[in-house]
Amino acid sequence: DPKTVKVKRPDGLSMIEFLAKVQEVHFDYSTQEKIVIDERTGTIVAGIDIEIMPVVITHGEITIKITEALELPDPKEGDVSLDGDVSIGLASNRIATKKGSSTVANIARSLQKLGAKPKDIISILEAIKKAGAIKAPLEII
Repeated sequence: DPKTVKVKRPDGLSMIEFLAKVQEVHFDYSTQEKIVIDERTGTIVAGIDIEIMPVVITHGEITIKITEALELPDPKEGDVSLDGDVSIGLASNRIATKKGSSTVANIARSLQKLGAKPKDIISILEAIKKAGAIKAPLEII
């Protein structure tokens, strides 16, 4: 089963030597980041740290300029802040992010705050992927 590993001690090694060698084995168990979209239900599943490179996109009445800055601009009246890393300009339909926080998760939440429907968010993510601003694979089911 996937939780059990059987090992056999080779001839010529004492049990202590064998256990010492087994304990030093390193495994790469990291998973590949991926975005999965179910177009029928509007469900988007993505790793929380999938980055989006700077990009500008217009979809319907929403224009998004994803930029990274060391500090966010001072909020204007009507702006919304997410966790202090993302600033959403509701009147101007802009999203500004602090350096290192332009992720699929943050952008999807920001688009929801701007009033984008799931179908719109999916279309925007697909366009961002086609533009090369998302490096993770995008799987549509």
